Amino acid sequence: MTGGIEVWSWSGRSAGIIETADLDILSAEERRRFTAFRDRVRAAYFGRAHAEIRRRLAGVIGVGPEEIRFGRLPCPGCGRAAHGRPYVQYPETTWEFSLSRSGPRWLCAAVDGVRIGVDLERVRRASFGTLAPAVLSRGERSYLDGVPTEHRDREFMRCWTRKEAVVKASGIGIEGDLRKVEVGPDSLVSRVSHRVPECGINSWLVMDLPTVAGYSSALAVQDSEKDLVFVGGECKGVHPVD
Repeated sequence: MTGGIEVWSWSGRSAGIIETADLDILSAEERRRFTAFRDRVRAAYFGRAHAEIRRRLAGVIGVGPEEIRFGRLPCPGCGRAAHGRPYVQYPETTWEFSLSRSGPRWLCAAVDGVRIGVDLERVRRASFGTLAPAVLSRGERSYLDGVPTEHRDREFMRCWTRKEAVVKASGIGIEGDLRKVEVGPDSLVSRVSHRVPECGINSWLVMDLPTVAGYSSALAVQDSEKDLVFVGGECKGVHPVD
């Protein structure tokens, strides 16, 4: 891995206002999506987030933010690009990135030459009777059974964001069976076995990322013998598990 993992987060506080400078650097497709929102506040969250992410990526790739073109790779499971892994189509680069948005907040991570995934979610009430058997492994359900009731929603979302980060890194997204993605919520950093056809990477490291109260976030990166060093955001010096 060259350099380290850049982690960027932002709270897009907005009253439905977006600067012209932000709109000017969006692609035609991003502007189309921006205008498609009926809610002005949600539109502003979307537009400001995508403009800021372009600026951050431009800083590490070395081009103007308006020059970046994004695309999606085919899903390694079904072959469709609609939910495939996003990538920088232009300029040609080895930098990988992953983005997640939840309301006014967004989270993005980028790294040179390593597969990566992030997820950010607002902590909300979960229906464990129906959700847990559908998305959690037996070990994760056992872990949640031991969590005090008042903390169970938060811990469920920790499992969920970790799983989302892993399947986004592999490129299959939630098309995969999340019950088979064991994310070890009892550990700070967990090694996860997750095999997807055509992906070529079977082992991942997943960890929580610090975020504001009421949210949960996680990062997954392909397993390697090198230490994980965060050069952006608040995380530094996180190392792989033994």
